[in-house]
Amino acid sequence: MDKQTLINLIPPTITLIVTSLFGLFVGILVERFKNRFRTLNYEIKTQKVTPPLSNNLGGQLRITLNERVVTTLKVATIELENKNSIDLENLSIRFTLGLGAIFQGNEGFIVSSFSPLLWTQQFSNSFNDVLSHYSELPDDPDNENLKIIPREFQPSIDFVTSNRDYFIPVLNRGDKAIFNFLIEDPIDGTNAGIYPTIVHKSVTLVEKTNEVKQRQRDLWISIAIGFIYVCIVVGFIIKSNQESTALIVWSALIGLSYSIVGYFILIGFKKIRKFFR
Repeated sequence: MDKQTLINLIPPTITLIVTSLFGLFVGILVERFKNRFRTLNYEIKTQKVTPPLSNNLGGQLRITLNERVVTTLKVATIELENKNSIDLENLSIRFTLGLGAIFQGNEGFIVSSFSPLLWTQQFSNSFNDVLSHYSELPDDPDNENLKIIPREFQPSIDFVTSNRDYFIPVLNRGDKAIFNFLIEDPIDGTNAGIYPTIVHKSVTLVEKTNEVKQRQRDLWISIAIGFIYVCIVVGFIIKSNQESTALIVWSALIGLSYSIVGYFILIGFKKIRKFFR
């Protein structure tokens, strides 16, 4: 490559450096702006209490709750994680069950300190009011374990049995809150869902995706963006140095192929190592 060609490559090289610095600056601004809109990542795991056994193994297995045989119990665990760069305070989280399901037990705590989490004061008052009113209702003459419930009172019972409102005083950055629930699904065996919601300024709930799939997706998106970026930059360089088009194109191809070559070398090394084990 002669001296004149090197001189001609200086302007596009400077342009590439300036463009990269500008992209970095924009990325920092976007990250700072994104922090104004915070998200809480959540993950839901459920497990049936009754194991899926055959009649030979589980025919004599019975699960009772308050001396009542129950066949539709399950345990749900919900994990909330604060991945933001700031601490979040005074969060109220509501957990709502699908139609026909009811809560039979619940607990919540902060992972880092194991501090217990309590219901919101408003929900606690509503629950106690409904419980007090229910205890004053007359017994059902046909079943002493039941009450005669007025139609207008039923919605209040449905609300406190299918909802749980928790208050989180503070959830530090990088910390998690875990909630465990014992849930009774409808008697028809329907698998009712559990749905967390939040009403808080600039905070939303986002379900956590599979991390492996997310990393693979991010990798391919990054490769696509990088390829488009290189094509644009190479196009500008070729336009300014048409006499060195072949050299520029070969340099770009070699630069793009390093990761592919490294990938196949890694695959080959793994196969050889597996063969000699």
